[in-house]
Amino acid sequence: MEDNVLFNQLDILRGDLPLEKMKNVAIPIYSLQFLKNNQKIPEEATVSNVLKHEDNLVGSLIHAFNIVENEYPELKGIYDIFPSKELSQKVLFNFLLQVNNMKFANNVWADLMEKLFNYLYENEGKKGGAHYSPESVNQLGIALLQPQSGTFYDGAAGVGATTVEAQKYARETNGNIQLFGQEVNYNNWALAKFNLLFHCVENADLRLGDTLLKPAFVEGKNIEKFDRVMMDFPFSMNITDYENLIDDTLNRFIYGKPPRRSADMAFIMHGLASLNQKGKAVFVVTNGTLFRQGVEGTIRQNMITADVVETVIALPENIYAETGIQTNLLVLNKNKPIERQGKILFINAEEEFKQLNRRRKLLNHENIKKIVNAYEKGTQIKGFSKFVKTNMIEDADLLCKRYLEDGEIEVDTFGKVKVSQDKINNQPNNKSLSNLTESIYRGLNVSSKSVEEGVGEYKIIKLSDVKDGDINLEELTQVTLKRKSKVEMYLVQRGDLIISNRGTSIKIAVVPHVDENIILSHNFLGIRCNNQLDPYFLKEYLESPVGQYMLTSKQIGTNILTINPKDLEDIKIPVPEIEAQMEIVEGFHDMKSSIQERLQQLEEEKKQLQLQLYDYMGIRDSFEII
Repeated sequence: MEDNVLFNQLDILRGDLPLEKMKNVAIPIYSLQFLKNNQKIPEEATVSNVLKHEDNLVGSLIHAFNIVENEYPELKGIYDIFPSKELSQKVLFNFLLQVNNMKFANNVWADLMEKLFNYLYENEGKKGGAHYSPESVNQLGIALLQPQSGTFYDGAAGVGATTVEAQKYARETNGNIQLFGQEVNYNNWALAKFNLLFHCVENADLRLGDTLLKPAFVEGKNIEKFDRVMMDFPFSMNITDYENLIDDTLNRFIYGKPPRRSADMAFIMHGLASLNQKGKAVFVVTNGTLFRQGVEGTIRQNMITADVVETVIALPENIYAETGIQTNLLVLNKNKPIERQGKILFINAEEEFKQLNRRRKLLNHENIKKIVNAYEKGTQIKGFSKFVKTNMIEDADLLCKRYLEDGEIEVDTFGKVKVSQDKINNQPNNKSLSNLTESIYRGLNVSSKSVEEGVGEYKIIKLSDVKDGDINLEELTQVTLKRKSKVEMYLVQRGDLIISNRGTSIKIAVVPHVDENIILSHNFLGIRCNNQLDPYFLKEYLESPVGQYMLTSKQIGTNILTINPKDLEDIKIPVPEIEAQMEIVEGFHDMKSSIQERLQQLEEEKKQLQLQLYDYMGIRDSFEII
């Protein structure tokens, strides 16, 4: 019933306001009724009193807001988000009439606000969802942190949903916790203050300001320390004042300077610096934050070496309304238990979800319970959870799939197969691909800025030019390069193996003899073998179930899976002498050709048998093969 009241009231506002502005009208007005229900404001500040001034509703409302802010200084400034000039008197009057009838208990008000925020989050799209963490992600993060007592901090508070969840956990466990947070966006900060008000949270210190550039909680020359931290910051946000950020006097970036183009590591290091010596933090991060190299890779490696990385949890895709990319929870702990020191627990919860609608997923109670149990008990479940020693982490790559592959893969020839990683690693004569090649190179980034298609002295290999393991040289597109510098980097040679590096379907081919200048496009990587490796032997190996497993395990990415040249270098190949490789491949190709010829003969015999059948049936002369 209360839900219907809420949505009926929003419908009143819909005619005058876009969805993203409705909350700035509804929530400040709701707060007056909430405070009246709790007998915390004088009659002069109530909705019923405002209705008596029908000739000046906006003025009367602003007067009521001022009274509340004077009564409660901690609410100072939050009513400034009210769009006083965007509502007609009639719509405002009808809305106030409805609100004046709302007489709910505090728990009902709290539930209504959660439903309102969730509704707006789901329906505002990217603009609205960027500052509101999904409820189930907050529930999981808080369940991992268990903030029953002490202090809790969120440096990317948004509209306060994570802080509210922390308070709920403390209440449900009969705890007592102090809450702290900071939010850079004024509108979100005000909404967060309202959110805390409706949940009767009085022990929160939520400040307005830029967490990275002007952190609000400072003790002397260091960041203030807390027991628990959870942050769901904007993904891959650009740092606007980079020089000012890295000129940090608060000792936040001891693990390395954050990159300019993504603030992810800056937020993580800020949160880590905000922990006391027994503190624990949870961060929501994208896949890129866990595998990108360069300075981010260096920062991750330093964290791994310092042994503060406790757990990585891969969440399902489509958890967020504004993006379908996969996210993860990164758990950092400055006080890891002895039995977990020198180890990282990986939990793959990609398949732990309830389908909310056609495109959205959420974590239900059972999903959260399974993840939390695995985390708390350190249970190792095949394909789901596993401890990995920190000295076994490759390239500071913290993607769960790198360490929780179950060895199963689907291949065209055999269907589903199971590959043994141990047996691959223990093959005799194993050598890394980096030791068997002259180079592994990228293709040219093809765009209107780099090439003109249709004419020119070069031809280019695109994805569509490779089919069934062969390159259709006759159909290659002619191009003119607008810049010819370093063109030799992209020119293929006879014997080069090319492999598609984007998407789930991996194409592989060997370049035959060519007399023209042929360039590889950016959808491929080129492998130029040295005199220890035959390219056709390599092709057959990479097309095998073992090779396909190795390649798919190297794929990384969020929306589009990709393979990096550096990752190919680590692939192990059991290589006999070069003469034996060539003999093996030649023998295989001869037998394959013989079998294909026999299959064609059998297919022809089958057709003749069918024609003979039609003769017996008396229908052969009724049709003609054309």
